[in-house]
Amino acid sequence: MEYEEKTWEEVDETMLTIAERCVYRTRRRALELYRKGCSAKEIFYTTGIRHIAVVRLWERCCATDPATGHCFGYQALVPKSKMKRFVR
Repeated sequence: MEYEEKTWEEVDETMLTIAERCVYRTRRRALELYRKGCSAKEIFYTTGIRHIAVVRLWERCCATDPATGHCFGYQALVPKSKMKRFVR
């Protein structure tokens, strides 16, 4: 299934701490390079994130929220963001 990155909601970076903002921006940059078709080596040298981690981030962004049916999008790149609810 192909997901349109254009429809993903932007994250309000002002609500993040400086550390969270740095991690978020690095992850987002890695995904942008991945989407452009850059090599795994180039992505690692630019962002420090390995290819398998970029693929996992991509899958996490493309996952859908069962409640709304929408993709998590860039919100999934925010550190410590919960994508699943705890069910006992």
